[in-house]
Amino acid sequence: MSEKEVAVSIRMTVDEVQLMEEFMAEKGIDSRSQFIRDAVSGFISLQKRVTGGAIGDGYFIRFNEVQMGALRLMVEDGTIFSEEEFVRKCVLDRIVSPESEADSASRSFKAAQMASKMK
Repeated sequence: MSEKEVAVSIRMTVDEVQLMEEFMAEKGIDSRSQFIRDAVSGFISLQKRVTGGAIGDGYFIRFNEVQMGALRLMVEDGTIFSEEEFVRKCVLDRIVSPESEADSASRSFKAAQMASKMK
């Protein structure tokens, strides 16, 4: 251990350790210490960016394991290209429905026609 490092010990349940080790195995991570250092750094970084649910110019959305699995499988089978883009499109489709988008386009076109007649 270098002079700049400090040893820290934590207590975890057997289930937590198993979950960590399974994740590490899936991701090819060999060092528990490095994993925990990365996890702490990532957590702190995320907390600094989070303000009332918003992260930067977006939102953090939690999905359960089954939902995440479904999204991953949709990417694997080519149904969608990106989990993030799919979720963004689903939200935008709910916020701006095709009907309201068509209505807005129609009103904008009419307003532009009227403005051009006034010139």
